[in-house]
Amino acid sequence: MIKQKKRYTKLKTKGFILAEAVFVVFITLIVVLILQNLLKSLTLANKVQHRTDDIVFSYVQLNRFIKGKSSQRVFTLPERSNSEKAVFEKIDAQGNDTIYRLTQYKKMLRVTTPEGGHMPLLLNVKKSSFTTRDKMLQINVTEADGRKSELYFKFGTRPKNKEKELNEQKQKSKTKS
Repeated sequence: MIKQKKRYTKLKTKGFILAEAVFVVFITLIVVLILQNLLKSLTLANKVQHRTDDIVFSYVQLNRFIKGKSSQRVFTLPERSNSEKAVFEKIDAQGNDTIYRLTQYKKMLRVTTPEGGHMPLLLNVKKSSFTTRDKMLQINVTEADGRKSELYFKFGTRPKNKEKELNEQKQKSKTKS
């Protein structure tokens, strides 16, 4: 039989001391807590910034609706508009014209048609006012949290035949009265 030799060698590296193990656990715990607080801060920051994007989103939504691919011509109707509503007309590629009203209903800014239906643009609106000119629409919005915004939209020119019809209607109404 072969006998094994006993080796009495010392290792160059020592094992972990209890103090080192506690220190490593403490450092790991601190890193986890820092990461947890950082993630909480990021989620709170995203929620706060989301509220400011509502105005931008409503601006983009209405602007895309006005300048959509299906619309051939879009123009304002200042004679039908006032500080409580803005009226504009949209003519599509087939020549169909639709009149739209931009109004505030309860705490919502929305676009409606005379036939019914609506497209909500902005919620939690405290107060709004509209200024309509020939080629421009200005919307002043005060949100429920007190923030104020001004939105400007550029429109096209009114077709000449619409202007003639409008002038004829004005002349007829003057002659009747």
